[in-house]
Amino acid sequence: MKKSYYAIIPANVRYDKELISGAKLLYGEITALCNEKGYCWANNAYFAGLYEVSNVTISTWVNQLARNGYISTEMIYKEGTKEILNRYIRIVNDPIKEKLNTPIKEKLKDSTTSTNTTINKDHAPKIKELLSVFSTIPNFTAINKKYWDAIRETRVTKKVAESVIYRNMNAWKKYDPIVVEYALKEHIDNHVGKKEEYTIGIMRNTPKAEAQGRLNNPINTKGAVDINEFDLDD
Repeated sequence: MKKSYYAIIPANVRYDKELISGAKLLYGEITALCNEKGYCWANNAYFAGLYEVSNVTISTWVNQLARNGYISTEMIYKEGTKEILNRYIRIVNDPIKEKLNTPIKEKLKDSTTSTNTTINKDHAPKIKELLSVFSTIPNFTAINKKYWDAIRETRVTKKVAESVIYRNMNAWKKYDPIVVEYALKEHIDNHVGKKEEYTIGIMRNTPKAEAQGRLNNPINTKGAVDINEFDLDD
């Protein structure tokens, strides 16, 4: 049975040229489900049946929304395994508060900031705080800048939304700094062209001892991390 809650697609989503039409429609469906419990609990199979598309198509739409900073996803895994028990999707910003009569697109410019993007007043203190969290990593500012420069090359617009930078750096906090350092360097050196989800995958699949060993002995590490693209399929 289809839910009767209102779906909201704000201007910044409607006019985002990086999003395909299906992703925009899915965003509206997610807002409707979030209106019920504050988060969306539906899996890819549910949406695939609703829109009569494949699970892979839904995964692509979800990834687009997450990558551009419109939603956040939280995976709950069965203890000790990689089996997903639940997935929770939340809207990053309250769409009701958006100005619906004006196209909104974050304008990011090259700057002298550590991430080489213009950071607005809402994200500046948050990102600066995260930079201090990783201060134990040698030359982290330079590594972080080079990393986001590489990630921008995966975008058609060559820009990365501030919310994406914050969301990903915040996710790094759960990993040991040694693992974070290794993952960023591994991505920069051997996985240019991959998006930021791939870096999280490296962190998730690399134990601290292994990361330390590879940092101490970086010779012939190209291709050492053999993991698949990190989709949000159930």
